[in-house]
Amino acid sequence: MKARQYQAALLLHSALVANAPKDTWNLALNGIRIIEENGKFYVVIGGEPAPYAEATNEAWSKGKNPNEGWIERTIEECLPMVQQVMSGDISIEQVQEIMNERYHKSILKQQADFLARKENEYANIRASL
Repeated sequence: MKARQYQAALLLHSALVANAPKDTWNLALNGIRIIEENGKFYVVIGGEPAPYAEATNEAWSKGKNPNEGWIERTIEECLPMVQQVMSGDISIEQVQEIMNERYHKSILKQQADFLARKENEYANIRASL
């Protein structure tokens, strides 16, 4: 049971990292964590590493927040899979495959895109010097 709980938390964690806003990548890399407390696993978002996390999910008073509701959407997306994990309907290997196909590949592409944008920004700065 504990292995299934951890796999469910890992699945949700992967999905949240894939769907998190990534202006700086701090929230995705440091502000979404799995913790174990009293033998149970929890996915936490924000806290000291990313105290602004809640604001990324909420409506803004001025303008439209493009990330509004990302946490709820991600949880909703993962809920059927988490239920399957907890019921034993899918194996740990299948969970790993789902995470790789749906989330890890997406995270790697997002990282590559981010690095390419940053490299382009730095090239433009160097060219203007």
